Amino acid sequence: MRWTWMLWIAVAAVLVVAPVALAADGGGKAHAKGTGVFGEIKSVDIKDGKGTITIAARGKEKGATEEKTLAVTSATTVKIQKAPAAEGEKPKAEDGKIEDLKAGQRVMVRCSEDGKTALEILVAAPRARKGGDKGGAK
Repeated sequence: MRWTWMLWIAVAAVLVVAPVALAADGGGKAHAKGTGVFGEIKSVDIKDGKGTITIAARGKEKGATEEKTLAVTSATTVKIQKAPAAEGEKPKAEDGKIEDLKAGQRVMVRCSEDGKTALEILVAAPRARKGGDKGGAK
């Protein structure tokens, strides 16, 4: 009888402790840590597949922007979204090259843990202007 109670207590302890331990390590999955930057490319300085890009990124305050310069290496992957064929479809991303990056493009960048090197760059598809033509002939 005494062993039965001790067994039940051990089982209960495992059922309580195991989920807490799994939650602490992210469910047992290895996560690549890093930060993200969203914004518009202001300048590109790339030679021989490496260099830097400067992004006007969203700031912490609403409506604020801050410039962030990131290193780009030959290991940085680039994906370029193409405009969807029909309205309501999601844009598809195709492989791109570092040389395809230009000032004025909207980008989402996954950075290294220290936030200084771009690991992945996704160039967003150009969006249609709302409200039609705002300056043409009357």
